[in-house]
Amino acid sequence: MKCRMSNAARLESDRSCRFHIPAMLVATVVAGTLPVENPAWSQTPEPPGDSPVIMLDPVTVTVRKIDEFQQDVPVSVTVIDAQALEDRRIDDVENVLRAVPNVGFSSLGDGRSTFVSIRGIGPISQPLGYDDTSTVTYVDGVPQPLFGSDLTIVNAERIEVMRGPQGTVFGRNAQGGAINIITQRPADAAEASFRGELRTDWHRLAQITASGPLIDDRLAGRLALSYSGIDGDVDNIAPGTDDLGDMETGAFRGSLVATISPDTTLTLSLFGQRDDNQPSNFVLRNTPGFPVVAADPEGGVERDLAGVSLTASHDFSHTTLTSVTALNYYDYEGFTTNSEALTYSQVFGRPVGAFLPATDFAAINEEQTSFYQEVRLSSNLQSDMIWVGGFSYYYDEFSRDDYYESDFFTSTNGSRSNDYSTNSYAVFGEATVLVPGIDGLSFTAGLRYTRDEKDFDGLYRSNGFPGTVPSFQQSGSVDFDLITGRAALSYEVAETSTVYASISRGAKSGGFPNFTNNAATGMPDEPYQESTSWTYEIGARNRLLDGRMLLNASLFYNDVDDQHLFAFDPGSFSFVPQPLDTESYGAELELAYRLLPGLDFFGSAGYTVAEIRNVSPEVAAATNAEDGNRVPSTPRFTSSATLQYRDSAAWLGLPGTDVFGLVQHQYVGERAADVGNNFDLDAYQSVNVQLGLEFGDFDVYAFGQNLTDDRPQYIGLNYGPGAEAVTVGHGRVVGIGGRLRF
Repeated sequence: MKCRMSNAARLESDRSCRFHIPAMLVATVVAGTLPVENPAWSQTPEPPGDSPVIMLDPVTVTVRKIDEFQQDVPVSVTVIDAQALEDRRIDDVENVLRAVPNVGFSSLGDGRSTFVSIRGIGPISQPLGYDDTSTVTYVDGVPQPLFGSDLTIVNAERIEVMRGPQGTVFGRNAQGGAINIITQRPADAAEASFRGELRTDWHRLAQITASGPLIDDRLAGRLALSYSGIDGDVDNIAPGTDDLGDMETGAFRGSLVATISPDTTLTLSLFGQRDDNQPSNFVLRNTPGFPVVAADPEGGVERDLAGVSLTASHDFSHTTLTSVTALNYYDYEGFTTNSEALTYSQVFGRPVGAFLPATDFAAINEEQTSFYQEVRLSSNLQSDMIWVGGFSYYYDEFSRDDYYESDFFTSTNGSRSNDYSTNSYAVFGEATVLVPGIDGLSFTAGLRYTRDEKDFDGLYRSNGFPGTVPSFQQSGSVDFDLITGRAALSYEVAETSTVYASISRGAKSGGFPNFTNNAATGMPDEPYQESTSWTYEIGARNRLLDGRMLLNASLFYNDVDDQHLFAFDPGSFSFVPQPLDTESYGAELELAYRLLPGLDFFGSAGYTVAEIRNVSPEVAAATNAEDGNRVPSTPRFTSSATLQYRDSAAWLGLPGTDVFGLVQHQYVGERAADVGNNFDLDAYQSVNVQLGLEFGDFDVYAFGQNLTDDRPQYIGLNYGPGAEAVTVGHGRVVGIGGRLRF
């Protein structure tokens, strides 16, 4: 039985549906009740004499590790469903993030170094550790490695982007928020599809999917394959070199679902991805012909990802028992030129040719293996209350072997071999109940206890650079005990309006830094401490114009202690981890509106003020940071607006065919490049269009992406006056594509 009650009064009248409260029990407001990109609209039969009522179909989410309707969960969540992913041609995490308000991200263009901040909470410039959990990406509830979170979107049923701390029922204590990718299950009948695109800059894409039953009523499977590539468009003026920015990615995702009995299922999932990229890294701003570099050798990186998981689920009369066992693997090999000649010429006042070939370079190899086990018991639709509880265990091993060579900097000379390991144990629970005696009021409370145990061993060997020690070995162990959770009240003012308030405790553990900066001078690198936060949120959800419009709004405030930052210590002339407090506040607004049959508008806007607090004299002296400076990589304004049309093409003389069109504008405001606010990364906008015909089993379309040809700036590095370097995204792309369904 599925309960789709629309108000608390009806809920009280049917005890079996008692706790499916349409009020967004906690923080489901801003994107909470509508998928930003493409809600599935349905139209009820037209009452005589009345206009039709357009409703939003209930959307299922798993943000509390149970299947629920989106309106019922106590989390602020944006959902992008499978149809939206197809309509918007969303093939990577970057395009997902641009659709969500108050989300910022930085990237080096190598797949590894894409780091997300939500509502001003995220890594400050760069994460200190390989297991930073400011924002965590999950696939079917399984946490992914930090450096493996920028994934190709293939075979996704929907993507849930949760804002606010997710350390209650999700593992790894995502302090700012989480991204959960839910994959598609095998189809009931055999089906297959192919999608292909050709674009400018030799941008090519091919995707193949096959699905269906293998043994009737017992075993079904699904397999999706993806390949994409694009030529670089950052001009490299070094003699005998090619343009930089090439990217090539192959990925697959497969699943087998075995139905053991009507109440028991087993799901085996497999995933693999290989990236072969030639990123441009940092590019000097304000250079004629920007973006342009002078880099020799050109460098390049390879990243391999793989994962396997087994999910077992058994339904009892009022509860569901679920076990998730998963293993993930990450491997990265990169060679980078660190002395880009145009930038170094500006820094040191020497000719460009003095840095060709490169004087500074790095070769890096990273490898990580992680194991995840979770067992949980949860309510189902026949239960008298909504609840979930369980325990989880996480273990990983991470190694980093690198070799640096530099003519200028002591710390970037020599080789390092560092090994890290983590054991993490957690128990958690959350429940939602109606408040007795007050119709329409519900209360949600949850708590999680996590213990992280971390070990580190590191060895440094000199390459003979003056000031470095011949070798240096260090090791250590640290433990962290973290308490996270949330509480919320939600009140249904009327059938079409709900207000809520919530408070959440967030945390992420400390550890040992990835790069042992001080080892070259024979000094140990100190561990950094855990970070904790409180998040407060209020909001409202409204359904207007007889269901033709959904309007949601929320306000939030974050108070964060001991964010992680590498800061220079003038006493030892070395870099050490330093705590840095931050606070952020802001608002979010989202709108879905059916203008006419077949014509829909979807929009969102976010506003965030994120500032640094309690700056120590040591941090201030090294970075120019001071109280009130903006938190890096956090845009003050973000917005997304999409006008979409889909209807019969009979007026074109094509009966049985639909015409589809889309115009989209996305905006990301300027962001501080570093904690010293030495310069800002430019604001940018992207205008995307698409027009096509859908012939039932075959679609053909033309598209333009980033028609304004803005070059997004993702990370900034201040070398000194007039030497500001940034990483950049790709420019304009236009092309044609098609889909074929069998």
